[in-house]
Amino acid sequence: MLAADALPWAATSLQWKYRRLDRTAAASASSYVLARLRGDILSAHFKPNAKLYLKVLIARYETSVAPVREALAVLSGAGLVLSESQRGFRVAPASRADFIDIATLRKQLEISALQLSIARGGDSWLGEIQRIYEMFSQISLKAGHDEPISDVWEACHREFHFALIAECGSPALLNFWSQLHDRFDRYRRLTLPSGSYMAGTASDHWDIMEAVISRDVRRASRLMSDHIQAITDIVLQQYVE
Repeated sequence: MLAADALPWAATSLQWKYRRLDRTAAASASSYVLARLRGDILSAHFKPNAKLYLKVLIARYETSVAPVREALAVLSGAGLVLSESQRGFRVAPASRADFIDIATLRKQLEISALQLSIARGGDSWLGEIQRIYEMFSQISLKAGHDEPISDVWEACHREFHFALIAECGSPALLNFWSQLHDRFDRYRRLTLPSGSYMAGTASDHWDIMEAVISRDVRRASRLMSDHIQAITDIVLQQYVE
């Protein structure tokens, strides 16, 4: 299962592995605007609390008002945008307390989904994890530690984490996890300016994969918990309100 199956509005994020998202890569004007606006918020092009003016978005994405309003409504439901009565839309605010809450819940959900997937997943699932890891590791080797993390790395990183939990059997859990992952990554991208901050956790992905392949539930759970906590701690160390 791909992230697209659990969270349709985020489907195009995985296409960024191969090319920049453009209109020819999108199924419709609505999906194009949705993916572009989501990407602009996650990459902090639109900062926390920034007003999202319809005229600005229409001009930026070269579209009409209907796809923009649809995207804003969907992202409001996902926690990335706030709708204010009679005052339009703005990017969701950011705070240390909010990030800690998101990180704690993401850890709980991801470990639960990982445990379910290990119990349910078959050989094809393990093969898919290995395939995605190989692609992710190649991209990670090419990434400069002192350069900003690229959209290509972001997409492969997301797909690897999703693959680990894809066989949990709960579309609702996967859907909620996808939203939490976005909100978690927004803080990471707001706070950590380059790949050098992620160097200390680089080997975690291999260790987690090995534990999953061995179907060592206890070790895989501990490694995943430590991995998410390590990134959480790095973000909190760098976070300035």
